[in-house]
Amino acid sequence: MNKNNEIRFSQNFITSKENIKEILSYTNFDKEDELIELGCGKGHFTKELVKRGKFVTAIEKDHQLSLIAQESMNNVANIQIVNKDILEYDFLIGSKPYKIFGNIPFNLSTKIVKIIAYKTKATVSYLIVEKGFSKRLLNNKRTLALLLLPTVNIEILKSIPNFYFHPKPNITAVLIKIKRIETKISRKDWKLYENFVRKWVNKEYYSLFTKNQFNKAMKHAKVTSLESLTAEQIISIFNSYKLFRN
Repeated sequence: MNKNNEIRFSQNFITSKENIKEILSYTNFDKEDELIELGCGKGHFTKELVKRGKFVTAIEKDHQLSLIAQESMNNVANIQIVNKDILEYDFLIGSKPYKIFGNIPFNLSTKIVKIIAYKTKATVSYLIVEKGFSKRLLNNKRTLALLLLPTVNIEILKSIPNFYFHPKPNITAVLIKIKRIETKISRKDWKLYENFVRKWVNKEYYSLFTKNQFNKAMKHAKVTSLESLTAEQIISIFNSYKLFRN
């Protein structure tokens, strides 16, 4: 596979200025914001982001694309192009808070969302992801959703049709918002919560609780159905588990 094919198959790009402005209208970037762009490609979104934020750090793994983006930004002062893999970038550098935007490769969505939740200082992030993936992020019956739940709130903002992209994917994409919240699980309890989540998702309720404890935990969390638990109920059940365990 040649270099151009590697680029073409690794990511789907949005190039229309009209479509880019439409998508960015759903974000809340302002002139005081430090922004980090994930996978800037040739800089199509970057050209709009530099108008909206105070400073943009645009990360692009592909050397060829990063050079094209750099050339298109030669006369722009508030931009830095970083030729680096998103998965290897240190998002904890510096002390200033920032916001993130990314039209990311769909196959890296899980890894990137975990990095945003656990390894960045981003207050708010906006990602373009596959629609099915976004639904999994909001499904409290799934492990990933429950592991993200104590740290971030996730919201679907906009559906993005496949004809916006080049090359056109066979799926529908969405713009999601990931907002950091005050964590509901302490650092010392995190491993315990991970263990709880994995057993809960596998419906191993009675390896977590006795029958009596389980009934008390459900009553305390005001659970009427295990099919539709809220974030607050999940955290309440975990706190009951922690209490009974001790």
